[in-house]
Amino acid sequence: MNESDHTTPWEACYRELGPKLLLFARQWVPTPTDAEDVVQTAFIKFWQHRPDAHPEHYPLLYAAVRTSALDFRRSGERRLRREANPAVEVLREDSTFFDHGVEQREDAALVEAALRELPSEQREVVVLRVWGGLTFAEIATALDQSINTVTSRHRYALEALRREMKPYSHERH
Repeated sequence: MNESDHTTPWEACYRELGPKLLLFARQWVPTPTDAEDVVQTAFIKFWQHRPDAHPEHYPLLYAAVRTSALDFRRSGERRLRREANPAVEVLREDSTFFDHGVEQREDAALVEAALRELPSEQREVVVLRVWGGLTFAEIATALDQSINTVTSRHRYALEALRREMKPYSHERH
Protein backbone atom coordinates (compact mmCIF):
# COMPACT_ATOMS: atom_id res chain seq x y z
CA MET A 1 0.00 0.00 0.00
CA ASN A 2 1.52 3.35 -0.98
CA GLU A 3 1.12 6.80 0.55
CA SER A 4 -1.45 7.95 -2.02
CA ASP A 5 -3.85 5.24 -0.82
CA HIS A 6 -4.10 7.08 2.53
CA THR A 7 -4.55 10.56 1.05
CA THR A 8 -7.81 12.28 1.93
CA PRO A 9 -9.60 14.33 -0.72
CA TRP A 10 -8.55 17.54 1.04
CA GLU A 11 -4.89 16.50 1.21
CA ALA A 12 -4.98 15.79 -2.52
CA CYS A 13 -6.72 19.11 -3.12
CA TYR A 14 -4.15 21.00 -1.05
CA ARG A 15 -1.27 19.26 -2.79
CA GLU A 16 -2.73 20.09 -6.22
CA LEU A 17 -3.94 23.64 -5.60
CA GLY A 18 -1.72 24.91 -2.78
CA PRO A 19 1.03 26.45 -4.95
CA LYS A 20 -1.51 27.97 -7.34
CA LEU A 21 -3.50 29.45 -4.47
CA LEU A 22 -0.32 30.87 -2.93
CA LEU A 23 0.48 32.67 -6.16
CA PHE A 24 -3.08 33.95 -6.33
CA ALA A 25 -2.95 35.22 -2.72
CA ARG A 26 0.35 37.06 -3.37
CA GLN A 27 -1.56 39.74 -5.28
CA TRP A 28 -3.03 41.12 -2.08
CA VAL A 29 -0.59 40.43 0.74
CA PRO A 30 2.92 41.76 1.30
CA THR A 31 4.90 38.58 1.96
CA PRO A 32 4.96 34.91 0.97
CA THR A 33 4.42 34.00 4.63
CA ASP A 34 1.26 36.09 4.71
CA ALA A 35 0.08 34.33 1.55
CA GLU A 36 0.64 30.96 3.23
CA ASP A 37 -1.43 32.10 6.22
CA VAL A 38 -4.21 33.33 3.94
CA VAL A 39 -4.32 30.07 1.97
CA GLN A 40 -4.32 27.97 5.11
CA THR A 41 -7.12 30.05 6.64
CA ALA A 42 -9.17 29.78 3.45
CA PHE A 43 -8.67 26.00 3.30
CA ILE A 44 -9.76 25.56 6.91
CA LYS A 45 -12.87 27.71 6.50
CA PHE A 46 -13.75 26.08 3.21
CA TRP A 47 -13.16 22.57 4.58
CA GLN A 48 -15.49 23.32 7.50
CA HIS A 49 -18.27 24.20 5.03
CA ARG A 50 -17.48 21.53 2.42
CA PRO A 51 -15.81 18.54 4.09
CA ASP A 52 -16.36 16.35 1.02
CA ALA A 53 -13.86 18.23 -1.27
CA HIS A 54 -14.76 17.53 -4.89
CA PRO A 55 -12.98 19.04 -7.91
CA GLU A 56 -16.10 20.97 -8.90
CA HIS A 57 -15.70 22.91 -5.63
CA TYR A 58 -12.12 23.94 -6.36
CA PRO A 59 -12.96 27.25 -8.10
CA LEU A 60 -14.78 28.29 -4.95
CA LEU A 61 -11.50 27.87 -3.09
CA TYR A 62 -10.05 30.70 -5.16
CA ALA A 63 -12.95 32.87 -4.05
CA ALA A 64 -12.29 31.84 -0.43
CA VAL A 65 -8.59 32.72 -0.79
CA ARG A 66 -9.45 36.07 -2.35
CA THR A 67 -11.85 36.87 0.49
CA SER A 68 -9.33 35.77 3.13
CA ALA A 69 -6.57 37.82 1.49
CA LEU A 70 -8.71 40.93 1.29
CA ASP A 71 -9.79 40.44 4.92
CA PHE A 72 -6.14 40.01 5.90
CA ARG A 73 -5.19 43.16 4.02
CA ARG A 74 -8.02 45.18 5.56
CA SER A 75 -7.13 44.05 9.06
CA GLY A 76 -3.49 44.93 8.45
CA GLU A 77 -4.48 48.34 7.14
CA ARG A 78 -6.66 48.97 10.18
CA ARG A 79 -3.81 47.90 12.47
CA LEU A 80 -1.40 50.22 10.68
CA ARG A 81 -3.82 53.13 10.94
CA ARG A 82 -4.20 52.41 14.64
CA GLU A 83 -0.45 52.40 14.99
CA ALA A 84 -0.38 55.75 13.17
CA ASN A 85 1.58 54.54 10.18
CA PRO A 86 0.52 56.98 7.44
CA ALA A 87 0.87 54.63 4.48
CA VAL A 88 0.48 50.99 3.70
CA GLU A 89 1.76 49.48 0.51
CA VAL A 90 0.38 45.98 0.10
CA LEU A 91 2.66 44.83 -2.69
CA ARG A 92 6.06 46.37 -2.05
CA GLU A 93 8.40 46.97 -4.97
CA ASP A 94 10.91 44.49 -3.55
CA SER A 95 8.37 41.70 -3.03
CA THR A 96 7.87 39.11 -5.74
CA PHE A 97 5.00 37.01 -7.07
CA PHE A 98 7.22 34.12 -8.06
CA ASP A 99 9.75 31.92 -6.34
CA HIS A 100 12.26 31.44 -9.15
CA GLY A 101 15.74 30.14 -9.87
CA VAL A 102 18.74 32.15 -10.98
CA GLU A 103 18.30 31.40 -14.68
CA GLN A 104 14.73 32.71 -14.68
CA ARG A 105 15.16 35.87 -12.56
CA GLU A 106 15.39 38.29 -15.47
CA ASP A 107 12.35 36.92 -17.29
CA ALA A 108 10.38 36.68 -14.05
CA ALA A 109 11.26 40.28 -13.18
CA LEU A 110 10.00 41.46 -16.56
CA VAL A 111 6.74 39.53 -16.22
CA GLU A 112 6.26 40.73 -12.65
CA ALA A 113 6.78 44.33 -13.71
CA ALA A 114 4.28 43.91 -16.53
CA LEU A 115 1.76 42.26 -14.17
CA ARG A 116 2.10 45.17 -11.72
CA GLU A 117 1.03 47.54 -14.50
CA LEU A 118 -2.27 45.72 -15.03
CA PRO A 119 -5.42 46.80 -13.22
CA SER A 120 -6.03 44.40 -10.33
CA GLU A 121 -9.19 42.99 -11.95
CA GLN A 122 -7.24 42.00 -15.06
CA ARG A 123 -4.25 40.74 -13.10
CA GLU A 124 -6.33 38.37 -10.97
CA VAL A 125 -7.97 36.87 -14.08
CA VAL A 126 -4.58 36.29 -15.72
CA VAL A 127 -3.15 34.71 -12.57
CA LEU A 128 -6.16 32.41 -12.23
CA ARG A 129 -6.12 31.46 -15.90
CA VAL A 130 -2.40 31.10 -16.56
CA TRP A 131 -0.97 29.99 -13.22
CA GLY A 132 -4.12 28.71 -11.55
CA GLY A 133 -5.14 26.69 -14.59
CA LEU A 134 -8.82 27.56 -14.19
CA THR A 135 -11.28 27.73 -17.05
CA PHE A 136 -13.11 30.98 -17.74
CA ALA A 137 -16.27 29.47 -16.24
CA GLU A 138 -14.39 28.52 -13.07
CA ILE A 139 -12.87 32.01 -12.85
CA ALA A 140 -16.31 33.55 -13.28
CA THR A 141 -17.56 31.42 -10.40
CA ALA A 142 -14.54 32.21 -8.21
CA LEU A 143 -14.83 35.96 -8.78
CA ASP A 144 -18.64 36.09 -8.92
CA GLN A 145 -18.48 37.76 -12.33
CA SER A 146 -20.06 36.96 -15.66
CA ILE A 147 -18.04 34.83 -18.04
CA ASN A 148 -18.14 37.68 -20.56
CA THR A 149 -16.55 40.04 -18.04
CA VAL A 150 -13.87 37.48 -17.21
CA THR A 151 -13.00 36.77 -20.85
CA SER A 152 -12.88 40.50 -21.64
CA ARG A 153 -10.56 41.18 -18.72
CA HIS A 154 -8.34 38.31 -19.84
CA ARG A 155 -8.23 39.58 -23.41
CA TYR A 156 -7.44 43.17 -22.32
CA ALA A 157 -4.77 41.93 -19.92
CA LEU A 158 -3.05 39.83 -22.58
CA GLU A 159 -3.10 42.76 -24.99
CA ALA A 160 -1.53 45.00 -22.35
CA LEU A 161 1.07 42.36 -21.47
CA ARG A 162 1.98 41.94 -25.15
CA ARG A 163 2.44 45.71 -25.51
CA GLU A 164 4.49 45.85 -22.32
CA MET A 165 6.67 42.86 -23.23
CA LYS A 166 7.11 43.63 -26.96
CA PRO A 167 10.32 45.67 -26.51
CA TYR A 168 11.91 42.65 -24.83
CA SER A 169 10.77 40.01 -27.33
CA HIS A 170 13.31 40.98 -30.00
CA GLU A 171 16.15 40.77 -27.44
CA ARG A 172 15.46 37.03 -27.01
CA HIS A 173 15.78 36.17 -30.70
